[in-house]
Amino acid sequence: MWIASTNGFISIVQHWDKPDTLLVRARVRKDLLSIFSELRIIEIPNADYRFRVLVSKNEFAELMFNQVMGIDYPNFKNRIATSDSQKDKLDIYHQIWSIMFNYAKRLRYGKSQL
Repeated sequence: MWIASTNGFISIVQHWDKPDTLLVRARVRKDLLSIFSELRIIEIPNADYRFRVLVSKNEFAELMFNQVMGIDYPNFKNRIATSDSQKDKLDIYHQIWSIMFNYAKRLRYGKSQL
């Protein structure tokens, strides 16, 4: 699962050996620091997602619940534009928005099929 939030961009996957554990991964440290303590972050220099945190599914569900309950903005990209810690991603988020908009438009007008 990918999550783009006001805290950053993270990837969440099942731990390969521990069924109740997730790997929360990020390409930049600051995206995990906005959620987890520095002490929990594992760095793997040559990995696709260089920074990781091991977290139980229950803990992560609670973290996400709290983030959802804290949403207080009507426009995500506008919030990113005013975020000191995340506004460097605004152009990237616009690109993601555009790619998904064009994908939906192709489906709507029959230029692509699932």
